[in-house]
Amino acid sequence: MNRLNLIYTIIILGLVSCTNEQKIPKIQYSKEVVSKPIPFAEGIISTVDNSEFELTFSTDGLKVYFSRRPPEGKQMIYTSDFKDSKWTTPKIADFSTNRDETPFITPNGKFMFFGSEREIPNKPNKGNFDMNIWMMEKIDNGWSEPIPLPEPINYVQIENEEWPSSNNNFLFTNNNKDFYFTSMKRGTKSIKLYETKFDGKGFSEPKEIKGIWEDEKYWVYSAVISPDGKYLVFNSFGAPNGTGGEDIFVSKKTENGWSKAKSIGQLVNTKDEESSPRFSRDGKYFFFSRAENLGNYEYGEWNIFYVETEYLNLVKL
Repeated sequence: MNRLNLIYTIIILGLVSCTNEQKIPKIQYSKEVVSKPIPFAEGIISTVDNSEFELTFSTDGLKVYFSRRPPEGKQMIYTSDFKDSKWTTPKIADFSTNRDETPFITPNGKFMFFGSEREIPNKPNKGNFDMNIWMMEKIDNGWSEPIPLPEPINYVQIENEEWPSSNNNFLFTNNNKDFYFTSMKRGTKSIKLYETKFDGKGFSEPKEIKGIWEDEKYWVYSAVISPDGKYLVFNSFGAPNGTGGEDIFVSKKTENGWSKAKSIGQLVNTKDEESSPRFSRDGKYFFFSRAENLGNYEYGEWNIFYVETEYLNLVKL
């Protein structure tokens, strides 16, 4: 067994053996009631000069990782700590060395996944732009060295393949066992939602989750499930009942799977661009990214916004 396969085996066995039992933190990220979306940690995490989008919290809710892109630069993953009811000045995470984005920490805190443009060893990209999912395990002094997920999750682009085909940058779970990602598989025409599980040896063959849209041409992208498991939330471009180009949609859990998607509502969706839905660990807060729509497919800088989840009235959608 080579070193890379050994690492995969150790991580996978650790993930399978994890239980779903963990303490869910209840943290007030604002001293005031947040009934309408406002910038998250304005001037510290959400800034004027940079683009910020996508975040994940440590299991205790006191550390955040998020994506930031400076002007004329590539996005990287930054981290900040919540101390004395405020966020510290962000710094680049030690593991972020290339175009990195979409960090996610599993609910048990044992693993972090993120998307990266970095090249997978011995698998050069031959397409026009390729992102893949990388994984790290929690260790005493931080995180282990990142390793790329194997097929059937990551597929490196072949010659003449164009984005978003075979691009993966975000893997999500709310129970440490059932994982979800969105991707446009080679040969298909839209970004769809897939579910995969661990069988003790590796990731199972991803299964497409159908029925979210009447017309499968619409994207299901950057999907997460609420901490209580009741709602699937994602963004899509130009989808029915949206208000801008990119909007956020919700599907409810039913006995037969997930319901048809509906707009999350005008409290979040505007004429501007909204994407990257996320929840705080306890589900109290809902986070998303927003950029001004300047027209002609030009956009302003992205920032992270948040609102208390109860004001979304998800039960009434």
